[in-house]
Amino acid sequence: MSLIDSLEKLGLHKNSAKVYLALLEGGQTQAGPVIKKTKLHRMSVYNALEDLENRGFLNRVSKKNIQLFQAKDPKVLLEHVEKLESLTKEVLPKLTELQKLEGAEVEVRTLIGHEGFITNLREMIDAAVKSDEVLSIIGGGKDSDFYDAVGDWYKTYISLLKKHHIKKRLLAPASFSDDFRKNFVAEPNSGLKTLATGLTTPSYTRIAGNMVSIELYEPQLVVIQIKNKAISQSYLESFELLWNNS
Repeated sequence: MSLIDSLEKLGLHKNSAKVYLALLEGGQTQAGPVIKKTKLHRMSVYNALEDLENRGFLNRVSKKNIQLFQAKDPKVLLEHVEKLESLTKEVLPKLTELQKLEGAEVEVRTLIGHEGFITNLREMIDAAVKSDEVLSIIGGGKDSDFYDAVGDWYKTYISLLKKHHIKKRLLAPASFSDDFRKNFVAEPNSGLKTLATGLTTPSYTRIAGNMVSIELYEPQLVVIQIKNKAISQSYLESFELLWNNS
């Protein structure tokens, strides 16, 4: 397994993993050499640098109005894992309460990193296929979060949606909708509505059939997946209320 694959399993986006490795090798540097070394698009590198800074994986300093970046000691990965463990402990009691609902069978899973993210997308599509072929999405994160997370699998994702005639509806904050207006609305059978206020949490919630998935993008990529018809219906009713009034 490559170092990039390993970092992805720890929850980093692929581009962030590439940039972090380039910074480890290059020491304190401007963005230019990182762009040259990784061969990534300029904006992809800046998005990755911002992602790594938000996670606490790098230091940014300014010298004479020049931005310099330096990777933190790889031991920061241990802190990253500890934060993930802390997040799991925090959410576990709430998920357990859901599981105790009388007369309800609730399946809860936690999926981590790019691989888990893709698994969830596949299963959400399957859930939509088995119900009404509609995928409803509430987005609170930046519009680039999803596209960075899905990475090279994006074309496969669009192909599966088209193959199964899945209709997508997205509610997104107006301030984070530029990429959605450019990319999402160009995807087959897609509708976008925006909200001027609210939706500030860096996450996305997907609803289809008997499934709900909650994607958390910061400080690491984690998906909490819930399978239960009643819970899914509850989320869908909230979505419809917002959709009809946006």
